[in-house]
Amino acid sequence: MTPIPPSASPPAWRALAWTVAAPLQLMAFAACVGLAAVRHATPGVNALAATTLVLLPGALAGAMARRDRKEAIPLVHAVWATVVLALLPVYAPGERTTAVRTGLAMLLGPWGESGGLGGLAAWLPDEPDVSTPPLPIAAPVSDAPPPPGTGPLADHEIALPYEGEGRRLSVPVVFEHGGAARETQMMLDTGATYTTLNTATLAALGRTVPADAPVLTLSTANGERQAAVVRIDDVWLGDLRLRNVAVTVCEDCAQGEVAGLLGLNVAGGFNLTIDADHREVVFAARGAHDRRLDIRPFAKLRGGFRRFPGGSVEASLTVENAAERAVGPGSVEVACGGVRWSVPFVGVGAGQMTEVRQQLPPHPGCEMYELSLGPVWWAEAPDAP
Repeated sequence: MTPIPPSASPPAWRALAWTVAAPLQLMAFAACVGLAAVRHATPGVNALAATTLVLLPGALAGAMARRDRKEAIPLVHAVWATVVLALLPVYAPGERTTAVRTGLAMLLGPWGESGGLGGLAAWLPDEPDVSTPPLPIAAPVSDAPPPPGTGPLADHEIALPYEGEGRRLSVPVVFEHGGAARETQMMLDTGATYTTLNTATLAALGRTVPADAPVLTLSTANGERQAAVVRIDDVWLGDLRLRNVAVTVCEDCAQGEVAGLLGLNVAGGFNLTIDADHREVVFAARGAHDRRLDIRPFAKLRGGFRRFPGGSVEASLTVENAAERAVGPGSVEVACGGVRWSVPFVGVGAGQMTEVRQQLPPHPGCEMYELSLGPVWWAEAPDAP
């Protein structure tokens, strides 16, 4: 009888070794496939790169073993797959779990979703903080109101005398555009979103209304009206200035000496206090005031969304600025169901457009994503962050 060499291991031991090595290989291979897919690699190059990086080194090292080759191959595969998974956060920080989940879904179909073998991704430990991702994950937008600004200094306050009673209070306001200035009474109406002016005041400022000016729907005392929107260089409340203000053209909003309504796009930049004893309205500049109301009529938003197997979504957003002034920094809010995310952009030149790409966290599918302008400022403005 020929004795069994001491180096030979029973088949059960080899089966156990492959039981450990196979899941590690699968996760490492899936991570490479998923990572390449999110980066839009062609399928052939994707498969070749994943095979070369994950399967080939282990196979070659095991084949070169002179003794115990059958036991060395699964051991080398397990060690190499562990090394790949451990080093992945260095080159793709924050993407390992998503890459494994995406790759498993691509390789195994329904079996690779989170309810099946896709659960293997949960085995991975938390990624070490060893590098910074090139694109941060979009942060959910909180529905909570923004924190109040810090208490303004006395230099940021102005008291303007008002006329009228009750809800019909008017204050003196100076509009300036292109070197021309006009002082007029404006009705203080916090229920109006936009400040309005009649055509006579705009003509005195030399401000013409372009044929392609944006158009908004206004709710007036005489019903809904379509109103063109133009930009005014400066609005002065005493010695407090607000630059680049959107004004809608409304004849019905003017009456007598009152040229229009002072809406939230101006009044929202201040904390208002009515001093009935002295018949004054105190305007105190807020510590934080984004300009989305003034910029929104001139901004056109478009978006495309690509969903990858495993749930990750890539958003490609275009911001077009039709205003005569540069815009930015700012953000676009993306809504899907009851969840919203914020996608930042640096800036958009006057009459220009910019495109930003952002990865969204995995979420249930949406039939339609809704886009809206988030906090945004005019470029190089004193109130920009």
